[in-house]
Amino acid sequence: MTALMRGETPLTVTAVLNHDKPQIYPRVDDDATIVLTYPHTQAVIMASWNWPFGRKDMEVYGANGYAITVGPEKVRLRHEHDSEEHLNAADSLSGPRNNSLSYLAAVVHGQLEPKGDLTALDTNVIVMQILDAARESARTGKSVNLTKLGN
Repeated sequence: MTALMRGETPLTVTAVLNHDKPQIYPRVDDDATIVLTYPHTQAVIMASWNWPFGRKDMEVYGANGYAITVGPEKVRLRHEHDSEEHLNAADSLSGPRNNSLSYLAAVVHGQLEPKGDLTALDTNVIVMQILDAARESARTGKSVNLTKLGN
């Protein structure tokens, strides 16, 4: 969500944790729901080791439609004027962004500056703020207010 919000820090973080399978995961919570609030939107993150299979999907709902990923290569789209959704091929990443080693080499050689993307330090500082606030929220049962850290 941090990358989708172009590095904006959420206003609040609220988290609830569950320990659904202590016999399998005796020392960790295995299910988390984290709600991020922003001035004009919210995000719900659902993370779990409790599902029967791995999931890496995302649903984005906007003012005029939605996009839902279907695996790494497809996306379901529907605009407010569409009578039904459409399944489209997702564009593959090109150039050095299509695999981690090429990306790293491009950064090391000065061909890419990782700013505002999933690997960037600025993005990951905000992600760490969110995760820390989520732990605090789960511990206290209250929402945690965030402020953007220095540039």
